[in-house]
Amino acid sequence: MDQDIALHGPARLRADREPAAFAMAFVNSYDPVRAVPDLFANPEYCRVFLSEWCELDWDLDWGRLARRLQLYRDDLRAMLSRFVAGDVAMADFTAYLDHKLDHWAWIAHPVEDGKTFRVLFVPSPHLKPAQHIEAVVTRGLADLVAALGPKRLHRCEAPPCQEFFADHSKPGRQRFCSKRCATRFNVALFRKRHAI
Repeated sequence: MDQDIALHGPARLRADREPAAFAMAFVNSYDPVRAVPDLFANPEYCRVFLSEWCELDWDLDWGRLARRLQLYRDDLRAMLSRFVAGDVAMADFTAYLDHKLDHWAWIAHPVEDGKTFRVLFVPSPHLKPAQHIEAVVTRGLADLVAALGPKRLHRCEAPPCQEFFADHSKPGRQRFCSKRCATRFNVALFRKRHAI
């Protein structure tokens, strides 16, 4: 499958972007509420979306890249849906992510700012663009679940929205991905209660 993607240069997450935020944006690149529901259904939408997050070579075969990332995203969303719904145990979800992460080479990258020292693991620069994006997304998602815990990952309860979100609220009972969805849900509920 890797030979289907033209390699014209590496793909890197922009320095000002967080891997966990990119992972959530990637998973939510399909949203039936948006005017354009699937950002990977069209090569141009894919290019615009990825250019907001990554540094990429402009000469990529965007059609093939979009199709590969769409398949990867759909697989990730299916597993995430089952995990959030409680149909997949944490051990199975961890094994799924671990299996995915084993597909890519990682390099230890020391970061030192004079006061602290830490080691980041970054995807190998020899990976093809699709592989690099998949690796960063999977690692970002794994780190997010590890940092917040499995109970803090939710799916929006305002149909038809299907976005996933990380619940950063103190009590951990956030139900909607945004105020927009909360308002839409509550207005629909109000109208249903007051319908004649």
